[in-house]
Amino acid sequence: MTIRNKDTYMRCLWDWGFLDRCFGETRIRVTDIDGLIERRGHFLLMEAKSPRVTIPKGQAILFDALTRDPKWHVLVIWGETNMPEEAMFWGNKKFEADTVKIQEVVRRWFSMANGAKDVQLG
Repeated sequence: MTIRNKDTYMRCLWDWGFLDRCFGETRIRVTDIDGLIERRGHFLLMEAKSPRVTIPKGQAILFDALTRDPKWHVLVIWGETNMPEEAMFWGNKKFEADTVKIQEVVRRWFSMANGAKDVQLG
């Protein structure tokens, strides 16, 4: 998705805090998803974080649960907006990244989702 009008985009963002009391006596909160792609039953969830930010416990639990299914992959990208510095497929090691590297790994994921064999993601 290309954001064509940032002001309109920001006005349309929902604040899900009104659901906080829906989950009993837990600390469960709605998480945002920065990017999600489906291809032939395979899913790539992308999560962007500022440099050196730790993944919150709730998101880590979610990413662990999703990636137990081999059709789900989570790509976490650290960096300032549109300037990636590091990335990681959830459950693998971090690697240095820039926009070219992110394009490369997303293309590999797409190839894998299209049925290519022996594609290494992480």
